Amino acid sequence: MASKIAKRMLSCYDYVMNKSMDALSEEIDELLLRKLELMEEKVRENVQMETLLKDGHIELAKAKYIRGKENISMLQVPNNEDTVTSLFDLETNVTNDNENTEVNFDISLKKSSNETDGPRDPVKWFGVLVPQNLKNSQKRFQESIYLAAKVANVQAELSSVLSKLKGLYVEKDNLSSPNDIKT
Repeated sequence: MASKIAKRMLSCYDYVMNKSMDALSEEIDELLLRKLELMEEKVRENVQMETLLKDGHIELAKAKYIRGKENISMLQVPNNEDTVTSLFDLETNVTNDNENTEVNFDISLKKSSNETDGPRDPVKWFGVLVPQNLKNSQKRFQESIYLAAKVANVQAELSSVLSKLKGLYVEKDNLSSPNDIKT
């Protein structure tokens, strides 16, 4: 009688273990697919950012060619640290759940506060009538900043997915090799 009960308990244990093993395997598969999607998105965004930066440098070189290398150089950039400030604000949002920490980055253009400190637009350091190529260059570099924040968000999500996968692999290993000995 005791051996029948032990066999039934063992078969119930196998059923529950197989069911939870299948659920774990499905969750792992979904996370692996999400990981591949995120990796593809990150590569695509990095290629797009590389293209924007390359185009920005080409536009900058054209502007230097048009105006002359002395008219568009580091000599026009103010060396006073108070007048050189970022035009963008980086906001980092961290949300803590029970098990996960999620990080989200957001870039926004700063609001103009005081025009007496000097020109807010760095293109104006190079004169009033600047070549269109210089403005195009600035636009490309600004777009790349927004794209960098997007890539950082993708990387943060990818890290989160990887940590979840590690936890599921440990859980699956614990299910597949229980500590008790079957007879």
